[in-house]
Amino acid sequence: MSNRSIVVLAFDGYQELEFWYPVLRAREEGAEVKVVGPGEGPCESHLGYPILGDTAADEVVSESVDALVVPGTVVGRPAVSDEQVSLLKRLHAEGVPVFASGTGAHLVRELVLDVDPDRVAVDADSLPSLVTRLRAELAG
Repeated sequence: MSNRSIVVLAFDGYQELEFWYPVLRAREEGAEVKVVGPGEGPCESHLGYPILGDTAADEVVSESVDALVVPGTVVGRPAVSDEQVSLLKRLHAEGVPVFASGTGAHLVRELVLDVDPDRVAVDADSLPSLVTRLRAELAG
């Protein structure tokens, strides 16, 4: 994943493994990872761990994004901001591969109507396979 750019969405109530596993694995393998939160302040995981986005949705340049990761939440639909929704739709429309896990996959299906089943982890146990698929697509 070296020299690749990945955008990861962050939401209140995020599932820790679904967010951090792809973020840390991608960074470990040399990818630039940008986190887009729902607003200016921090959001907290289901267990209360805060995360601050480091990039605003409108600052993301589609041509420089190699993949978008949409993690899930522990309970219910992720509470996405309008800016995150616009970013997801824009990146999807421009052909950026979207990878999702848990309730994040339901969100993607709801907003853009399709998601490649090979780019979905149904739960945290499936995350290694999702990251392997992400790595393979970015290498090819």
